[in-house]
Amino acid sequence: MKSPCTAIVTAMLILMAGDVEGQAPDASKTDKAVISRLSVQFGINSKIITHLDLTPTFQTKSRWSLVIAKQPDEESSVEDGGGNRIGAVSICFVENGEPDCSEEMLLAKYREAKISFVAGEHPFYELFASDVVFSGPGRTLPLLRIKSCTNRGFNGNCGVSTFLFAYDRNADKFRVVFFNMTGRNNNEETRLVQSGPLLGNVIVAYPTSNAPFTYFVEVHKRTSDSEYSRVLTYRGTTGYGDGNALAVIDSEMPETLRRLGLWKIGDPLPVPPNTRCARLVMRKGVEWCDPH
Repeated sequence: MKSPCTAIVTAMLILMAGDVEGQAPDASKTDKAVISRLSVQFGINSKIITHLDLTPTFQTKSRWSLVIAKQPDEESSVEDGGGNRIGAVSICFVENGEPDCSEEMLLAKYREAKISFVAGEHPFYELFASDVVFSGPGRTLPLLRIKSCTNRGFNGNCGVSTFLFAYDRNADKFRVVFFNMTGRNNNEETRLVQSGPLLGNVIVAYPTSNAPFTYFVEVHKRTSDSEYSRVLTYRGTTGYGDGNALAVIDSEMPETLRRLGLWKIGDPLPVPPNTRCARLVMRKGVEWCDPH
């Protein structure tokens, strides 16, 4: 038989648990608020494609959610390079149930980079990623990542934007700490490193425009609660269409680490994340997946 004290404590715990559960955000209500807000903005009822409750992971003061919606393609007046109608993607931050779908802090980054868009077009038409990534050891220092694409050209190419957001506890707001845009047709990549000696860094690989046709590699690092800043840029030796099964960032990793003083010839080769390669080798300063 439980003692009176035990029963009281148990009852208090049940009441506390019920109170916390009662404070949980109503995702359906939030989504409806976003759809209503976007309908007023664009005159089109969008469909919710992402809903992330940011409160638990970032331990936010207010209730924060990320809600992303897409306009139905058939109701859009915008066409892609192939003549197909394509609906815009809208990104909304929701604080205590109140959606902000203005995307002003995202658009500000485009203006800073002097990137403009065709009149009447939206910056986002395809969503590649909307998730939480970790920039510290043991899945710490979370960042919110959004990766999206502009309207596609006739060859399918588009501008791939990568945004990383950190939670500012003092301001109780999310803010952009990293932004860039690349193409997508030539093995470009922007990657937040989540393990190894470059944990928390962002690596970018993008093609050169003149011979020899290789790739530029950049490393961006964040210190304290500041934005990311570039700490390394070099022209790599990975060639276009060289047949290497590794991504450009992985093929260039030994050289990237060497230039940062984190690897030297004779050290074990860096193992790419999620690799299925049975044998890694070096060829002319580039890491290769050897199929033989």
